[in-house]
Amino acid sequence: MEFHKDLGPAGGDRNWKAAAKKLAASDRTRIAHIDSGLFPHPAIGYSGETPPGNLRLDLGRNLYDPLQSPFGAAPLTDLTRNPTLFSDALEFPDHGVKTLSVILSDTKEFRGIAPGTTIVPYRVSNGPLFRSGVGGPYARSKKATATIGKAIDHALSLDPMPRVISISMGNPGALGPFQPIINFLGGDLGMAKEVGRAIARAYARGVIVVCAAGQIIDRVVYPARYAQTIAVGGYALSGAVKTHYPRGGYNAPVFVDAWTLAVGLNRASGLRQADGAITPTYAKDEGGDPDDLSGTSYAAPALAATAAMWIETHHDALADASFAGPGQAWRTVEAFRHILREVLPAEQIASGRHSRETKTIRSLDIERVLKTPPDPAVNYRRREDAGRGFF
Repeated sequence: MEFHKDLGPAGGDRNWKAAAKKLAASDRTRIAHIDSGLFPHPAIGYSGETPPGNLRLDLGRNLYDPLQSPFGAAPLTDLTRNPTLFSDALEFPDHGVKTLSVILSDTKEFRGIAPGTTIVPYRVSNGPLFRSGVGGPYARSKKATATIGKAIDHALSLDPMPRVISISMGNPGALGPFQPIINFLGGDLGMAKEVGRAIARAYARGVIVVCAAGQIIDRVVYPARYAQTIAVGGYALSGAVKTHYPRGGYNAPVFVDAWTLAVGLNRASGLRQADGAITPTYAKDEGGDPDDLSGTSYAAPALAATAAMWIETHHDALADASFAGPGQAWRTVEAFRHILREVLPAEQIASGRHSRETKTIRSLDIERVLKTPPDPAVNYRRREDAGRGFF
């Protein structure tokens, strides 16, 4: 399979082109990008010491290691891994640039969804997995996920606050028969209560929180599993043939709102040299099979960029009292979810496990989403997370 190098609009996608242009020119529809932090890379329009105007490092924060980082509270990384066992295999400090390139990249190597979008970046870990403290074990990661909640609350305090939040990380929660082993090791792969509570606050204010559904196991991970988020799964694409990613699908696909490309993207990345210098790279530079370069981590920012373009496109309609009146802001989130679940057509694709097994998905169609305005006449259902548990 070849690498996918262009996620941008096709020739006939007039609404998409107009929305991306409008979003790039606007500062009222920001995306908070909660990940491992950034470093200079052409794919995010960042060269030298000065970031571009749309990359608001001045507003974002490093909530993971501000006392140890050479950049202090700035949401940057020098791609250093913790000097502990397995850190090379478990830490991916370039993850933030990898995922953000899906939105911002506008290079010949890789074209993203909406270059020029205003981004508020956060560094909450050294990759998509979590430690209890800098250098601590991964087994005890529940407490460490609280940084996600802190980042969400910080974003909500900004003026203007981001209208969309993109999160490409998480934890699975209880793992059935494996949980006693994890408990024996002193671990907990759950989600800190602060995360669910912060998501509830974002939801009440009409902020669309887009989360990667995950792929290491067959269950949707937290925070994507929270009812008030927008969860996104993935698929592989070879020619016109889609195959579910993760292979075999999820054991509870009801949690997933949409699916988009998650395999073989020529996303950005970076290498730290022995002298500390960083070499910006792309997936193709890493060699190997494009099928091995995958993750719903890349599906989340694609959907987040779509949400931001949709909000910017329908700004006036969303300013109506039906969506912006007292106690009504949450309807913005549900109006967007309604489009994903009711307007996008259901389709059957190969499960990726058995030749005849299929899975039902609703594949992201950005042009169709942007054409669909929020409908104040729809009786949207307010979602709560009671019963699902704030792990």
